Amino acid sequence: MLPRGIIPHSILAALLVLMTGCTGTKNSAVTLRISMIPTMNPGKIIRESTPFIDYLEKETGAKVELTVPTNYAAVVEAMASDRVDIAYLGGFTFVQASARAGVIPLVQREKDQTFHSLFITQPDSPIRSLGDLKGHSFAFGDVNSTSGHLMPAYFMHQRGVDQAVIDKAIYTGGHDATALAVASKKVDAGAMDEQVFARMIKEGKLSESQVKVFYTSPSFFDYVWAARQALDRGMTERFANAMLKLNQGTPEQQPILQFLNASKYVRAVDASYDPLRQAARDTGLLK
Repeated sequence: MLPRGIIPHSILAALLVLMTGCTGTKNSAVTLRISMIPTMNPGKIIRESTPFIDYLEKETGAKVELTVPTNYAAVVEAMASDRVDIAYLGGFTFVQASARAGVIPLVQREKDQTFHSLFITQPDSPIRSLGDLKGHSFAFGDVNSTSGHLMPAYFMHQRGVDQAVIDKAIYTGGHDATALAVASKKVDAGAMDEQVFARMIKEGKLSESQVKVFYTSPSFFDYVWAARQALDRGMTERFANAMLKLNQGTPEQQPILQFLNASKYVRAVDASYDPLRQAARDTGLLK
């Protein structure tokens, strides 16, 4: 019989193996670093992201860390410097990240294939078309936004809008900020993301008594989830498949789709963004 408090070497060794195994399993979890451009207030996005993060962790087997910086360029920089693995980008920020770091497009919402910019003003405004913008103040969102700057500016150039309107435009930093700037009459008109507009109306944060849409742009490809080139292909596919599996008919996935403002995801193709690349070159925003 062994003295009290003495543990046989064989049992001690077995315990150490078990403890090491448990510790190893806990510490070996891969971290997936994702980021999202701040289409709306970054704090709001982070606060509402929990169901999405939980879902991704379950589907990918990784610990997911989400960051939402205060401007679009920061996400592109993080992708280019390998500080983010997968990012939710606008069409223009994808084009920029593709040129700088060869990022790989993964998935996009089905509606991102036929996206539009909305041009808004106050209901009592004399502005009824792009041609009426001359002499009026105008707001874009972030300078690197697709639907809040690149494509609105491109279509304004195409339609012969007075260059002074574009040159003197202010940048609010986000679509929601643009909507509120127009609603409060800080500017006469602005351009913004059609989905953010619809969400703000639905949530009661914007009213049709405050703003009216006076022009809807032609369609273009926009938002996309993309991965850095060196990311493990297995992880890339697990993330993409997780997004493709999201289904409105599954009750527990509805909060996730609501957060993402999506109904269905499809595979994204790099060549779909060639028209955006050309628009960015034509407007001098991409060399």
